[in-house]
Amino acid sequence: MILPILAYLLFSIGPALGTFLVSLTNYAGIPGQAVQFVGLANFISMISNAASGFSASLETTLVFALSVTVIQNAVALALAVLLRNPLPFVGALRSMIFLPAALGVTINGILWLLIFSPSQGPAAGLLAAFHTSSAFFGSPTLALVLVIFVQIWANVGFTALVYLASMDNIPHELFEAAQMDGAGRWSVFRKVTYPLISSATTVNVLLATVGSMNVYDIIYVLTDGTSNTNTLGMYMFNTSFEGSGDLGLGASVAVMMFVLTMAAALPLQWFLRRREVSV
Repeated sequence: MILPILAYLLFSIGPALGTFLVSLTNYAGIPGQAVQFVGLANFISMISNAASGFSASLETTLVFALSVTVIQNAVALALAVLLRNPLPFVGALRSMIFLPAALGVTINGILWLLIFSPSQGPAAGLLAAFHTSSAFFGSPTLALVLVIFVQIWANVGFTALVYLASMDNIPHELFEAAQMDGAGRWSVFRKVTYPLISSATTVNVLLATVGSMNVYDIIYVLTDGTSNTNTLGMYMFNTSFEGSGDLGLGASVAVMMFVLTMAAALPLQWFLRRREVSV
């Protein structure tokens, strides 16, 4: 029984404490180079923006997280409602919307890089028909929008299935009672369905918030943090491993990401939990 606890300490708590300790040093990962304790110097440098790029990365992260959380949950909820109807091949449709989540980050990223290739992608061909063009993921104005779209596309299927599972657990008697009282489809959804899937809303909103606040992988594949897409996760990676590398400063960014994520997730969880309704 103690093995799961030891595994959690070894693979979760241990690395987290290690990251915090590294953030208090000037560790660069270079063999033979002396490591010095610098206290909170990395955090002061980061917050004062002496570590160039932190403020812009924070702003990009907030825009990214808010956009993904709101749009992903709205689209997923609409898909869940649609897929509960007796549509032809509804089982196949459910599998199709979940497929992007099963493909993985790299495949999803390469797929959309090919579609939005400025030279020979289908999107470039479509724009050429209107005598215009775009750099897509290389465009400072369009790249972040496209990255948000890809993030939502990759995860909306999973979010929709969570909503679907919650809807399937609502007793049919409640819908029948509402219809007998003369409630229309919109009233049934607003008064019965949506309140009773509030626990699924809590799960989906928190997963989307935490995931988008810490996103790194899909941006690494699509833009490598260029063209105004340098989120905190990407900034942490580039600070730690690109160029000369500064693992101490990168670790301090990771600690700050954890603090910001908790600062967003905990009040959000408290608010959403208060709104939950039991059947």
